[in-house]
Amino acid sequence: MNSIIYKLSDEDYAALASEIKGRLLSPCYFTGVVEAVGACGEILRLTASLILYRRRPDYRNHYERYDTICDVSAVWWDFLCEGEEGVILDDFDFKRFINFLIEEE
Repeated sequence: MNSIIYKLSDEDYAALASEIKGRLLSPCYFTGVVEAVGACGEILRLTASLILYRRRPDYRNHYERYDTICDVSAVWWDFLCEGEEGVILDDFDFKRFINFLIEEE
């Protein structure tokens, strides 16, 4: 039996991170499902509950949606890669993914 492993690219991680940033209802918390399309049409699906830590420009202000994300902590997450044949093994790395959510100052 041949096992194919889908290797996520930087573009895949960036697309998933962009989907999360575009769906934030709270500046410091995300919960939901996001999807991106892989290089050969695979569906990349991340289900997650994440706490987003933001830098505050001024300690008297509340966190805002546009404050820089400086760290991410997962409450829970699950990743699934699906192709025409069904579920595909993948090399998703949550620590690598976080780097695409964190924003530089």
